[in-house]
Amino acid sequence: MLFFVLFFSIVGLAVTGYDKFLHYSVSYTAFGLSSYLLGDTGGFAFTALLGVGKEVWDLISGRGSAEVGDLIADFAGIASAYSFVHSLPFRPIIIFRWVF
Repeated sequence: MLFFVLFFSIVGLAVTGYDKFLHYSVSYTAFGLSSYLLGDTGGFAFTALLGVGKEVWDLISGRGSAEVGDLIADFAGIASAYSFVHSLPFRPIIIFRWVF
């Protein structure tokens, strides 16, 4: 599991661009809060839909650019948050990681 988290964290953050860091941070925090309220599966589903929905919006609205790198950063944030939440002896309500 640790290898999985590190791999996706490195891949997600190795892609250059400020936007990728925002995707990582928002997904990290969104998973922390939603997994507290909805459990791990619900938190994953909510956060993944949030990231995919944002990319679909970028694609159809024409205001942004839909990128696979953004989704990689989203899932890296989810995987890192999952690992962090399960490394603690308690379940936090809010977690945040600033990666700028």
